[in-house]
Amino acid sequence: MSGAVRFSIVVLTFAREAILAETLGCLVDHLAGRYDYELILVDNNPERQDRAALLGRFHNAQVLWDGVNKGVVARNLGFAAAQGDYIVLLDDDVFARTPGFLDMLGARFDADPGLGAVTVAKHVRGDTRRRVDLIPHTDKRVDLARPFETFRFVGGLVGFRAKALREVGGFLPDFFYGLEEIELSYRLIDAGWKILYEPAVACEELEHPAGRRPKRQVQADRLTNKLIISFLHMPSPQVWINFLAFPPYAWFFARGEMDVALALRQFIAWLRKPERPRRRPIGPQARNYIRACGGSLWR
Repeated sequence: MSGAVRFSIVVLTFAREAILAETLGCLVDHLAGRYDYELILVDNNPERQDRAALLGRFHNAQVLWDGVNKGVVARNLGFAAAQGDYIVLLDDDVFARTPGFLDMLGARFDADPGLGAVTVAKHVRGDTRRRVDLIPHTDKRVDLARPFETFRFVGGLVGFRAKALREVGGFLPDFFYGLEEIELSYRLIDAGWKILYEPAVACEELEHPAGRRPKRQVQADRLTNKLIISFLHMPSPQVWINFLAFPPYAWFFARGEMDVALALRQFIAWLRKPERPRRRPIGPQARNYIRACGGSLWR
């Protein structure tokens, strides 16, 4: 039995074989009896592995592998191969916890042609704190029990309208890891697309350390990327406020586990690259959209 592809599920994996098997096992249970999806596994591992047993339970699945760990930008390979109207990005250590999540995402997109992305409720296994880094808004007091329009998405499990991704492009190659979602969010809203937070869809992340750089390096990379994002898209004068305020805030939030000097050196090195993207602050429409969502322009 066959059917038209409506949903393309893109999973990026690196150095998490056991966790990947668990993630896909959870996913395949939700897809039983469906024929309207494809699974695209983007494999960043340097060695080719036999994925036949892992993917054999899926109705329609393929592997993209070239032996190079490209970091998060490798997701773009999955985006380019996707045939569905909607693309669902799933991390290899994230479990979809809502059985009907594809239909819920599809219903949200169908109801609003201007909707470019849907971000969902996410929690980390074993962590009962209100994690501000998992809240897709600059107002961290926002009510997470209700849906709301927002201007950024959180990774792990997120849905995109394929048309929106084709219009604005995927993730930038400038980021190996960290905060790439915020940069893509800026381009989505600047192109006139909306982003919705939908708490009826939930996922659970392990934050598994396998495949990640040391924490101090990761935190420095995230700060570097935040400075790059601000430079590229944040309007004046908010960009200068961000440059002054965010490094000490990030250092405090990381509880000292961040090399701020390294982050600044990495940012300066990026600025000096002749092939880097040019600064393109978001326009008035996007700025008004952020304000209408109750957001802050400087963060």
